[in-house]
Amino acid sequence: MVGSVPNFRIDTLEGQSGLTIKLAGELDSATSRELLERFEQALAALDGRELVIDLDGVSFIDSSGMRALIVIERRAAEERIALAIAPPPAAVTELLQVTGLADRIPLAPRAEDAPPSGPFLERIEIALARDADAPARARAELRQAILGRLSDRDSAAATLLTSELVTNAVIHPGHAVGGSVGLRITTYHDRVRVEVTDEGSGFEPGGLPRRRPREAGGHGLIVVDGLSSRWGSARRRVGESEGFCVWFELDGDSEQSDAGAGEDQFSTPSRSQQYSSRHSLASSMQRASDSHGSTVSNA
Repeated sequence: MVGSVPNFRIDTLEGQSGLTIKLAGELDSATSRELLERFEQALAALDGRELVIDLDGVSFIDSSGMRALIVIERRAAEERIALAIAPPPAAVTELLQVTGLADRIPLAPRAEDAPPSGPFLERIEIALARDADAPARARAELRQAILGRLSDRDSAAATLLTSELVTNAVIHPGHAVGGSVGLRITTYHDRVRVEVTDEGSGFEPGGLPRRRPREAGGHGLIVVDGLSSRWGSARRRVGESEGFCVWFELDGDSEQSDAGAGEDQFSTPSRSQQYSSRHSLASSMQRASDSHGSTVSNA
């Protein structure tokens, strides 16, 4: 339905896993009330399902709109509702980051945030048996693929991230899910990309069930979010059925930071500065545990 204010639209869409409130136009003092009213209506109809607030079509958010998003996040937490917020276009998302709001609401990762794809240097695709040895095999394949192309520090980060995603694909799809775990490693001149695919139903980023603060495990995606340049997820065909893919990328630096780095070697830019800007990975994990538990079990 079109909102009561010109150039603003709000729709509630029914999906298999829950409801989506989709907005388009400007979210300001005149329209944020409509969002809050629609949110309250959706709460009554969710019946334990997830809720997505889709801001992809939003061109502007003022302080009233930001306040409405914070209210929604708090209410969802109180009602134990799985909430995901699909972020607005890059320019508006940057504004949310500058104001600090992006740290307070569960923005889902955007696949389109990746830099434009260019010719890749090498691509490896293998199928891993879905068993306890899969993470170790994936680590070995990753180390071989990036040999000489990453600094020791970034090789360790990429290896950890790959291991986390493969472990997640082995453990979480459920015992009834068969098939193998797909691993694709793509190296570019300026970055490396790893994709892990399985036949499970996956999850909605930002709408993952919260864990109890002292429960073991559950930090895998926090690690991915803290160490990667970007990450995301997508539904993907796996053979004759639908599967789920989680990917991450590590960017390279235009200036080689390691003395004697070869032509094919790159190093992710200022990783320590990235930790600092995100209040460090360790404090992020501690904050997540202290505040509301981690967002996913194990990885």
